[in-house]
Formats: sequence, C-alpha cells, structure tokens
Amino acid sequence: MAWKAEYTGETVNEFLGRPAEPRAEITQLTIRDIQALDCAQLVQRFPEVTRLHLYGRLGLLSAAGELNRLTSLQGISIDDLFGMTGEDLLRPQCVPKLESVDLHSVPAAYAAAMRRTWRHEIPAGTYVSVLRARKPEWIEENRNNPLRDWDGREHISATTYKRAVTQYKATRKAILQALADEPTAVRPKRLEEIGRAYGEEFNRLDRRSGFIETVEREELFAALDHIVNETDVPHGPDFGEARDSLISGVESVRDW
Repeated sequence: MAWKAEYTGETVNEFLGRPAEPRAEITQLTIRDIQALDCAQLVQRFPEVTRLHLYGRLGLLSAAGELNRLTSLQGISIDDLFGMTGEDLLRPQCVPKLESVDLHSVPAAYAAAMRRTWRHEIPAGTYVSVLRARKPEWIEENRNNPLRDWDGREHISATTYKRAVTQYKATRKAILQALADEPTAVRPKRLEEIGRAYGEEFNRLDRRSGFIETVEREELFAALDHIVNETDVPHGPDFGEARDSLISGVESVRDW
C-alpha cells in the first residue's frame, strides 16, 4: 500500500474536486507547482499526513488554518505560497508532534506568527527555519516578474537583482508597445533592436559580477517568452516570429 505521494497542484485540484474517500494511507505528501490550493479540502482528503511539503510559484493557499487538523503532522515545508495570515499559524496544542517547520517566501504576517510561536519549541528539539518573509508590496510587484527567483540567490547580489528587474521591466514595456503599435513591416526590426538592448545590458551586468550561468541564461530567454506570451492584442502578430526577432537581437550581442 502506498504511503508516499507526490503531485502537481493541478492534479491535486482535479481530484479534490471529485467526491472520494479519504486517503488515510498517505502519510508523506508533496505538492509542487501550486497555483491555488484549498487546505480544508486537502486535510479532508489526506487526514493522516505526517510530512507535508507544499511548493508554489507565487501560488495561493486558502484556509491554511485548517492544517491544524493534521494532528499527526511531524514536519511541514511551505515555499513561495501566499494568502496566509497570522491567524492561520500552526498551533502547538493542535499539532503536538510537529518537529520541523521550514518556511521560505511566505507572507510576512504568517512568517512572524509562526516564528514567534515555534521559537519556544526550539529548546525541545523542534527545527524552525523561516526565511524570505514577503511583505504585500513585494508580492504585488513580483507577481508578474519571471526573474523573482533571483532575489536572494546565493551568487546574485541585491544590487544586481534590482538592476536586472529594472531592465526586464523596461524590455517588457518596449516589447508590449512594439507588438501593439508598430506596423507589421517594421515590427521585426524594432524587436531585434529591443533584443540587442536586452542582451547588451545583461552583458554589462555579467561583466561586473559574472553571475549568469546556465540556469540564469535559460531564465533570461524564458523571461522574453513570458512577455510575448502574455500579450493580448486583437489580430496580433505571429508570436513565434516575434520571439525569433527578439532572440536574433539577443544572440547578435550576448556574451553570456
């Protein structure tokens, strides 16, 4: 009988929406790529979980206080998920077996309440790690920022991150304007120009600190895809051609 399960957020939401008996045999549960998740439904379906790992990308947890009903819970980790308030904290009297709390990139109010409550359990052996508490302003600013994972990355300084985001925003604005306003005949040339400016600016940033490695290079190209894909222009351009023009501009100058 299975006792460990790993799902995507999309898969979990699909079967949480259908009537079914509780999966009491599942004691270790990991859910990745969460966009939105109802913790009340989660607890009802998996009532005997002892290890719970929830990972999102600026995803939303609702009814997080319902996790207090997981009375057998021994360890929890929550990463890059929001929607929780201080009132949703896990309470020692409700989850008395909890021995590991690992929070990363969660709302500041929730982080503060959890840290304040669980630090008293550290002398008894409970592991508590609360990092990257996020204020509401950060959440709003980064909801549409594909480079947000660079914030706090070990080899990327805060200054480099801020400059990278500034360039991303400038590039996004220019691309959206070009796709919406430029005549079809001149659009490829304009997008190549924007791509060159993007590539040159990240050349400059990389010369200062050498932070662009394989992962960052892929993320920089993915950021361009993100901009093109979010465009909603009636009778708009062929997005494949738009991306090709941008990439052509980047490739003509990039050193990374």
